[in-house]
Amino acid sequence: MNDGALGSLLDAVVDMVLVDAYGEEEQLGAWETVLEDVIAVPAEAVLLGRLVTVTEIGVPCGRPEVAAYCRAAQGGSGEIAVADLVFPPASEAAWLHAAYRRFLGLVPFPARPRPDWTWPPDRRRSLAPAPPRPA
Repeated sequence: MNDGALGSLLDAVVDMVLVDAYGEEEQLGAWETVLEDVIAVPAEAVLLGRLVTVTEIGVPCGRPEVAAYCRAAQGGSGEIAVADLVFPPASEAAWLHAAYRRFLGLVPFPARPRPDWTWPPDRRRSLAPAPPRPA
């Protein structure tokens, strides 16, 4: 897939996440909500080349970004910007994370494209035509 097509798919995800979010605070709140719902914790990720376990998404950090609480395999734990994590490329978390990084103006980390991804998850069902009613 070329960069233009990938960018269009990521832009569509950004638009879905931010559909009713106005202003920076609401936009960050929308990302936090979606990331919390999509990334099942504990989740494995990589931070600066080291394996970490994400134990919580959306921790208050006092900065205009979504933060996570992580535990390192080698010991130690702490708060980190979600944008700095790398998720397994085939995961749904990686796809949403790529869109979040694009929203922030950062280069997305590798993620398998999911052209059918929707938010909220049941949106696809709500957009499907209703089955015919018995006469």
